[in-house]
Amino acid sequence: MSSSLNKRLENWFWQWAKRRTSPQTSVVLRHRAIYVLPSKAGLGFFIAVILLWLLGTNYENNLVLAASFFLISLFVVTIVHGFRNLIGLELTALASEPVFAGEQLIMPVRIKAKGRTSAGRLILASDTERSVLTDVAEGDETQIELSLPTSQRGWHTPERILVKSYYPLGLVRAWSWVRFDVRLLVYPRPMSVALADQLSDSDEGKKKLALTHGDDFEGFKRYQPGAALTHIAWKLYARGAGLHTKQFASPEQDDLWLDFRALSGDRETRLSGLCYLALQWHKAGRVFGLRLPKQRIEPASGREHLAHVLRALALFEITPKSTTKAERGAR
Repeated sequence: MSSSLNKRLENWFWQWAKRRTSPQTSVVLRHRAIYVLPSKAGLGFFIAVILLWLLGTNYENNLVLAASFFLISLFVVTIVHGFRNLIGLELTALASEPVFAGEQLIMPVRIKAKGRTSAGRLILASDTERSVLTDVAEGDETQIELSLPTSQRGWHTPERILVKSYYPLGLVRAWSWVRFDVRLLVYPRPMSVALADQLSDSDEGKKKLALTHGDDFEGFKRYQPGAALTHIAWKLYARGAGLHTKQFASPEQDDLWLDFRALSGDRETRLSGLCYLALQWHKAGRVFGLRLPKQRIEPASGREHLAHVLRALALFEITPKSTTKAERGAR
């Protein structure tokens, strides 16, 4: 019951805090976005101080009263230092490498303490992932990597990033929620599929032939200077037909096509299958193209071509949005 109540209170507080901030690529923590409350240790400390004060009041013990007043003053000072530990920090979301759906997306975040005192024992975390602990020296900057879970292809935007600290004594919890204006690309999850004949393009229904050595015999060709002596048709030469060379040919593979209509299943299953084939053919050094409804990528090879194909699969039938500053900086 208590956990459910805490969850509702947290969601209500987040909705209230969300209206006070706007998504930005670079966020500077201001006083209106920083919240301070006693930690669990702070609550225990405060209760102990109250009991100490009651004890001193009941027995009229000035030494105990002085100790309780000192501890209360210490608690108030930690509130100020905990707040100052976060205010003025600048956090910037940097470009990240795309991942496949289901993998952990790594988002680099730069933390800068330029023009202010140092920030100690900072804790950054996404909603569900393990936190990262770091310190920032005075006037310096540092970079950390946050792990974000992914479940589906397309653009991924972290809803909120938690920045908190229990500095300096662990008695108070100062925190802020950061909303980054950044879109991170997630490819479809690769899924093994059977290779269909329809994926190879044969518009004319013919196989191209390429000259090779030691394949099917194709015929004779008049000798050209520089031809290998082992391919000379000596029998024809002995009959007085002149110098000829033997020609051999083997079928050359047609350009391969990743065709959305050639696979069965729903949309996401087909995209996952095409993603798997693209990775396999790229690994094998094949030349292939992509055919999607309303989109076509001509056959090519290489890492840039693979990235182009995977991006098209990731954004298939996803409504385009305005480009963020982080995306423009990554180009």
